[in-house]
Parts: sequence; structure tokens; C-alpha cells
Amino acid sequence: MLPLTELIQLTYEEDIPGGDITSELTVPVDTPADARIITKAEGVFFGTSVIRECIRHVDPTIHCSLDVADGDRITPNTRLMTLHGRMRSLLKFERVALNFLQRLCGVASSTRAYVDALGNASIQVLDTRKTTPLLRELEKQAIVAGGGANHRFGLSDMVLIKENHLLSMQTAGCLHELESRLIDFKSRHPNIPIEIEIETLSQIDQLPLHHADIVMFDNFPFELISVGAERLSRRAPTAKIEISGNITLDTISRYRHSPIHRISVGSLTHSVKALDLSMRLSSTGV
Repeated sequence: MLPLTELIQLTYEEDIPGGDITSELTVPVDTPADARIITKAEGVFFGTSVIRECIRHVDPTIHCSLDVADGDRITPNTRLMTLHGRMRSLLKFERVALNFLQRLCGVASSTRAYVDALGNASIQVLDTRKTTPLLRELEKQAIVAGGGANHRFGLSDMVLIKENHLLSMQTAGCLHELESRLIDFKSRHPNIPIEIEIETLSQIDQLPLHHADIVMFDNFPFELISVGAERLSRRAPTAKIEISGNITLDTISRYRHSPIHRISVGSLTHSVKALDLSMRLSSTGV
């Protein structure tokens, strides 16, 4: 996990490897300026920690007054913050800060839209590992700000047995060992969750799902979810049910009254639309 300080530093090194040569050519060194960051679209705000770190990196003398908090709903033409500082510093700050904010607000806004469309607070809307490289922690924080919840952070903090894992064991002729391996793992790591993905109703009877904390119904036809949930309740009564696969903003409401606990949605991060933001500068010099 890359620390935020280092992430911001690397991003500014990418954007300003040798100074802002245009501002150095045109803007007097100590010209003061004010700036406002506004939103042009409806959504949810997230990015306080990024803004603070961008300011710390570019110029700690920039004064920032936030008008919103992480998780707040925002409407078009909402002023998110005001800034005051040297114009050169604000111009350096602008693009990197907006790139982060637009992405993270987009993730938070998309999440809130899914949560609202589902309309059932007892069912969690979860993210996946389909995140932007090196932005996973920030994007997962944005998911929470939007009212969602986090799935596993990476491959090290949760067992998630999927189709390829089962296929690998079957090919190697050791699928029959899965139950004993699960028992052994749980005895050594009682606090690490185990999730098993299934794609057919028959797998409910074929796999040792009673050792799973969560069972994922992947790409199940909607009409089979209640059937699968009832059958699973006899085999693994304590397991939570997660559904995944091609859940969209238009279809998630279908699951509002389904007997499930979780819905994972990859599009919250892998194809999210950035929220349209803008920074407007004005010189305070004479």
C-alpha cells in the first residue's frame, strides 16, 4: 500500500518534472490569488485528505476553507472549497488535485446512486478489486463515503475460492481435499473470512459450503436466487449470501427484497464516470 504522501509526490513529479514553465514565464512570483473549486454535476463529495496532502506538497502557505465534508451530497454549482495563496502555487495545485477529486467524487457518487437504487439498507453494496492501480485505498474510502462497503482489500486478507481455483484443484485431482483444507485453514486463521463462489445450484450440494462464511452466487439468473438461498440455508445456515455479475444501476433494484446480504459491483470503480469539477481563479493583486 503506497502512503498518500508518496502517491501525491509521485503524481506531482509526473505533472511538474521541471517546474511550471508557463507560469514562470507569465506570472510574477508573489502574485496573490483566490480560487474556488465548484462542481458542475450532482453527486457525493470525497477527497479531503487528498486536498490537504496536495496543499502540503505544493505550498503549505495555501489557505483552504472547505465548504463540504466527505460523504456530503453536492449539487451543480456547489462551492466545495475556497483557497488563497500565491497564484503560481494554485496553478501547480490545480490539475493534480482536480484529477484526484473528480475520480474519487465519481466513485462516491456512483456508489450512492447504486445504494439509493437498491433501496434496502440491510443489503450491502460492495466494491471489488477492479480498482485503479495504486488508488485502491482511496477508491475504497470513497466507496464508504458513498454509502457502500468494502470487499477484501487484496489477495492476502480473505480467502475467495472462485471458478479457476476449483478448476485447478479438479484438474490436479485434489478437489476432494477442499473440505479438509478449509478446516485446517480456519483452525490456523479463525479471523480470516472464507468465501466460495458458485455458479450453479448443483454446487450447493457438491461443495463444502458449510465451512464458508460467505457464498457468492455468481451470474445467477434472478429467478434462481431465492431457490439457491433456500437450499443453502439447509447446507450452510450461517453463511451470508453475496451476488455478483453484471449488476447495473438499472437492475440492482430487482434484488431489493431478495434473501441476500451483499451485492458486489465492479463498475463502482472499473468504469466510473468522473464528476465534473472546476477551479476558478481570480487575482487579488493590484
